[in-house]
Amino acid sequence: MYKEEYSKVTFIMPVLNEAKTLRQCLDALLALDYPAEKIEILIALGNSTDDTRAIAEEYARKHQTIKLFENPTGNTAIGRNICIEHATGELLMNYSGHVIAEQNLLFVLVTKLLELPDEIAAVGCSNVSPDEQNLIGKATGVAFAGFMGGRNIFPQNEVFDDERYVDHVSFACYRRNVVEQVGNFDPAFWCGQDAELDIRIYKAGYKILYTPDTKVYHFKRSTTRGLFRQMYRYGLARARMVRKHPDTFRVVYTLGSAFVLGIITISALTALTVIPLWFGGAIASLYVFLAVISSFQVTKTPLLILTSIPLYFIIHVAYGLGFLRGLSPARASKCKIFKG
Repeated sequence: MYKEEYSKVTFIMPVLNEAKTLRQCLDALLALDYPAEKIEILIALGNSTDDTRAIAEEYARKHQTIKLFENPTGNTAIGRNICIEHATGELLMNYSGHVIAEQNLLFVLVTKLLELPDEIAAVGCSNVSPDEQNLIGKATGVAFAGFMGGRNIFPQNEVFDDERYVDHVSFACYRRNVVEQVGNFDPAFWCGQDAELDIRIYKAGYKILYTPDTKVYHFKRSTTRGLFRQMYRYGLARARMVRKHPDTFRVVYTLGSAFVLGIITISALTALTVIPLWFGGAIASLYVFLAVISSFQVTKTPLLILTSIPLYFIIHVAYGLGFLRGLSPARASKCKIFKG
């Protein structure tokens, strides 16, 4: 492919409190195996409480390809739409400040997208955990990759060996005209806005391709509190998605909520001596056993397996609570209370 044949790509990147990873993120983008003049990196700055703004401004001063815009709401969907409004590329790369790109990322995604018919709206890849994470981050990656950690609920965490059409993939390269045709990102979704966009893209008759030929390294939450907040938001977003698109409902989305209600029910019945204490213990033992098997299929490292066990519990409880709250019309819009 000659330089003049490369399509211009705009990275749309809302950021909020990304100081820990933003330098690595931008350094990787600046080193991509793709003509620099065909790349622009647009960053929508939320009201961060760390050094995110200072880092972004430092890079913008040094690199003309990086441009900054204000996003005082902190709303991720609004931030992405702000970037789209100012984009000059014909392709849009959905991106985040806690992601590290492989050097061939853009070349692979763009080449495949342009070789495909127009009905293919986007091409994305797998996102895997980087090695340089703390124990919680690594164990969270293990949990997400296991059958107990929502692999079937969060398709963006799937890793396939072959190319295939998928319902959703994170960090994908989109045809800009398709994104604008379906109405850009929905600001009602502070979280999960890319998955909701993909639903509308499919309903408009387009497809999304997954390729294993490249990948990004996605930093997972490094604290249990951060993981709880993330999963709570995911539950809220999924419930809101089901309310907006009822035809996307799957029974598996309710498992977290069923888990929460099950804990409450068993605890109450045990306290009332309706069921014996050993019954609850047996259920808990089975849960731990399944968690160990789930993680063992992903890693053989004992410390990661043991650490992942309580993380499964956090994932299930937080997602379940978020989903239950999101089903309430009065509460569905409150995803924004968790902006961290």
